[in-house]
Amino acid sequence: MWQRPLLRDGDTFTLRLGGHIEQPYVVAEVTERGHTLRAADGHRLMRDRDLGILGEWPATGDEPLHLKTPADPRFHWPLWVGKKWRCEYADRKRDGQAMLFEVAYEVEGLDTIVVPAGTFQALRIARRKSPVVPGEQYLFMTSFAWFAPDVGLDVREVVDGNTFELLEFTRAPR
Repeated sequence: MWQRPLLRDGDTFTLRLGGHIEQPYVVAEVTERGHTLRAADGHRLMRDRDLGILGEWPATGDEPLHLKTPADPRFHWPLWVGKKWRCEYADRKRDGQAMLFEVAYEVEGLDTIVVPAGTFQALRIARRKSPVVPGEQYLFMTSFAWFAPDVGLDVREVVDGNTFELLEFTRAPR
């Protein structure tokens, strides 16, 4: 079993998006509510204590660019191979209507993943998401994340055919 990781203020990591775009992040703040990740351009990504996605905010201001209510619980601690969980959340983009989604997660296995940041033992987590619209049926959108408990981050993610990989990671001093 793997427990919730502890990210620290000042932890830094860089993701490579689609094999070309490098996006550095810093854990800007850790509170009882959760984590604030700041991108190089200043955008803030908010996560709850369990690393569930709350949304995205601009560099300044309190008006979200993208908000998930309640959080999209990408993890449900503790984790183990074979664990499954489900959720529903509303996804609202700035100036847009909220869309309700139903999501099912499953920890499918433990893989050895090689990314630019190194070689990691990572839990392969499948995510199957579908809009919830009364009277309508939609195909599931499937994505995969490889979560490395040793660093407390996804080291690889495949979403809509795009691959995100961990390029580097630095743990802040205590």
